[in-house]
Amino acid sequence: MQQLPAKDQAVFRSIVKFYETKQYKKGVKAADSILKKHPDHGETLCMKGLTLSYLDKKEEAYELVRKGLRHDIRSHVCWHVFGLLYRQDRDYVEAIKCYAQALKIDPENLQILRDISLLQIHRRDFTGYAETRRKLLQTKPSNRLNWIGYAISEHLCRQYEFAWTCLDNYEKTFKDEDLLPYDKSELILYKAQIMEEGGKFEESLECLKQHEKTTVDKLNLQEAKGRLCMFLERHSEAAEIYRRLLDKNPEHHTYVLAYMANQPQFHRFWPALPKPAVVQPREQLNGEKLEEAAVPATISSFPQTVHPQGMPIWGWLHPSHAPRTSKRVSVGRRLHKQRCEMYQPLVALTEEEEEAVCKFFDDLQADHPKSDSLKQLVLNFISGDRFKSRLDAYMRPQMRKGVPSLFRAMKPLYFQEGKPKLVEELLLQYNKYLNEEVSWFGPEIGKSVEPGFVPDEEEPPSSLLFTRMVTADHYDFLGETSKALEFANSAIEHTPTLVEIYACKARIYRHAGNLEESAKWYEEVRSMDLADRYLNTQCVRALLRLDDTQGGMEKALLFSKEPDSVEAANLHDMQCMWYESHVGRSYVRQKKYGRALKKFGETFKHFGDIAEDQFDFHNYCLRKTTLKAYVGMLRMQEKLYSHKFFRRAAKDAIKIYIELFDMKARGEAITKGDAAGEGNEDDLSAADKKKLKHKLKREADKKKEKVDPKAAATTTGKPKKVDEDPEGEKLLEKDPMEEANKLLKTLVLYCTSDIATHCQTYEVASRQGKLLHCLQAVLKLFELSGKNNLHYKLVAPLAHFCFVADLECTDMNPAVREVILSEIAPVFGETSAFGSVAALRTAASKVVDQVEQRLKSTPEMPVIEAMYSMKCLKHAGKNVKDLLEKEWQPTGSFSLKECEKMLSYLSAEFGKDSAALDRFKKRCQDIFPLLVVKS
Repeated sequence: MQQLPAKDQAVFRSIVKFYETKQYKKGVKAADSILKKHPDHGETLCMKGLTLSYLDKKEEAYELVRKGLRHDIRSHVCWHVFGLLYRQDRDYVEAIKCYAQALKIDPENLQILRDISLLQIHRRDFTGYAETRRKLLQTKPSNRLNWIGYAISEHLCRQYEFAWTCLDNYEKTFKDEDLLPYDKSELILYKAQIMEEGGKFEESLECLKQHEKTTVDKLNLQEAKGRLCMFLERHSEAAEIYRRLLDKNPEHHTYVLAYMANQPQFHRFWPALPKPAVVQPREQLNGEKLEEAAVPATISSFPQTVHPQGMPIWGWLHPSHAPRTSKRVSVGRRLHKQRCEMYQPLVALTEEEEEAVCKFFDDLQADHPKSDSLKQLVLNFISGDRFKSRLDAYMRPQMRKGVPSLFRAMKPLYFQEGKPKLVEELLLQYNKYLNEEVSWFGPEIGKSVEPGFVPDEEEPPSSLLFTRMVTADHYDFLGETSKALEFANSAIEHTPTLVEIYACKARIYRHAGNLEESAKWYEEVRSMDLADRYLNTQCVRALLRLDDTQGGMEKALLFSKEPDSVEAANLHDMQCMWYESHVGRSYVRQKKYGRALKKFGETFKHFGDIAEDQFDFHNYCLRKTTLKAYVGMLRMQEKLYSHKFFRRAAKDAIKIYIELFDMKARGEAITKGDAAGEGNEDDLSAADKKKLKHKLKREADKKKEKVDPKAAATTTGKPKKVDEDPEGEKLLEKDPMEEANKLLKTLVLYCTSDIATHCQTYEVASRQGKLLHCLQAVLKLFELSGKNNLHYKLVAPLAHFCFVADLECTDMNPAVREVILSEIAPVFGETSAFGSVAALRTAASKVVDQVEQRLKSTPEMPVIEAMYSMKCLKHAGKNVKDLLEKEWQPTGSFSLKECEKMLSYLSAEFGKDSAALDRFKKRCQDIFPLLVVKS
């Protein structure tokens, strides 16, 4: 290690100080003063390089650091600085290598240990993180953060006993130290959480009770106690705790449902939640899949704050036990997807149980007469006249108040058999009596009035208005568009100034398939209240559904900081992912694939930024003792790429890449250069190449001249980034399969429980001839479909794999064919491997015959299932055209989205003038009379 004179050492320390205070130019100047005297001093060269990196001189910075390292390779400072440089560029693998090298030279350097621990937890190297934290604790046990950090590291490694023992030792070591009440409270709650996750429910509950007085966060304390008592089957104690919570917040659905789950008389249809399974330490799993404990179906009504296997908030993937099949429910003429988070009992209730439930909610209602949730929740557990009577009592005050969200609150009831009809009877009664000379809601359920009866009090005019609006929403949900529009128009005629009724009418047109008329009414809604961001958003979405991307952007920018901007840069800065998704899909429909990929790429960048933003919290949360929130944030980050916005963008991008691959295979032009015949420069002569070069240069110069100087600056005066590839041509030039594989790796890693992931995996792998990847996708689909080889998402890829894929290729490795014939056998119910490809295809033919028979004999089959069945038959070499043109006539309920997919499929498969397409189009027009089918 090179030593500097005392005076120069002081200057070197000032360089470090300038770096820490972000005075980078002064730091460079100080480094230069040392390098004049000692040009080969490695540590100074490295520090100069580090400060230059913050002055946007990256190449020079790396060159200086490498030079410094060559001059002083045994200096831990040089290696540490090299690691900081890599960390700055997010190259964490190389940064960790540099830190590890520095620790070999100076094993007890606290700063390097802290830095490497941050990178290890950021990269989820839990074992390495625990080891580094142990070294930090051994090196400096007087620092309380080292104790907490080590406890967290052992918790993340699922070494629960080590973690809470470490916290116990921490309490003993720093017993006399003055800690803030909040810090003490957080440590207690965190220790109880570790015990709970380790399966020590009794000890966790005892810990909470012991420190109840010193715990500041009383709400979390009571929730944890109630949860633990339920897991320990102490139902009376749990019920008492949840009752206290309910008294604090009678509108909280979870408190009401958990209180109900701890009533023994309700356990037949609404059981208490069982103990969650203990997750084993990571090193004991050896890559095995975690087994989830058996849970009742009612767990879907509880969030993950009550049980680890509960339902996550919107956007995150549902757990594997959540129901996936048969979630489409016929409601009137429409087919709707039912949400998993439905408050439906385990089994149907008997008369006595319904009476007991009513008494249970009546007692609660007596203590909380203003609670709407109590009136609403009871409707999920009762039926018949009892349901109708309670619904009547719930709806009348809501109509009288004019609550616009009433129908949305009632929507879950439509998925329960028989209840939509009872709702309709009530609405028609209200409309009838409110139109009388003295308006009223009519007699209560079970009561009758004599002819000519006049009520004592008259209802306000707004009651009729909101009744008509709810009735319009009701008929729209049932698919009776003409009746829905009739009630919406009568409501507008009654009160032409109510914004909500115009929004209702716009929704009706959207659900009926008339997007242009829907956009017109959404624009009307927006113009009625220009200060409402939600209404503006609805208008933007309506315009984007019409593929008016420019108009949608202009409307969206009205609420941004730069409304006069020609680009939606501000929306990107705000991470407005719903906008990017809608614009990207609009570009896909317009065949502008480059622009669409740019939009989806922006969404991918947001998720990358979110993943990187966690880095700042690794130190901060330890200092602020927000331990539970920190662990929760880490676990959220571990499943970040399973969020709906990422899944949606990734799937749409993969579809584009598949289409680009198919276009290239068909010899179609992808980029503008391809269309102009300029795609392959190798085929051009030297003179033509020169002409092309000059032409491209002239076009580039023209683009530069056209840049408006006003548009080139933001409202703050800073220069704007110029998009050099507005059409996304560079993205289209990339290998589509390579890009699709990158996205699929992420989806398979984070979204393996999503069926769509494996459908797309098969599509991509089959185009590349990767038979083992195809087999893996088929087997995963078989597993996710409940091992049903007739599941509509499985039959098409399965038929393609058996009949279209080249399984008899002479170049195939015999071991690969052997694996395929062995692993595919269980899908067809076989216990032993197939002897040949012919035997496999014979078994597959039986499945295809079943699919064909089901398609012919089940006209009420959902349209989307029929579409996948047709794909299956086509792959198997069956003639589907005759079936579509003569026999197939779908009945039952329809979904607009599924009908549009079928129309698109038939148009692509048989042509726009085919009889099959015309026949199905007429059927769609019968169900959706206002549907506008794009030619």
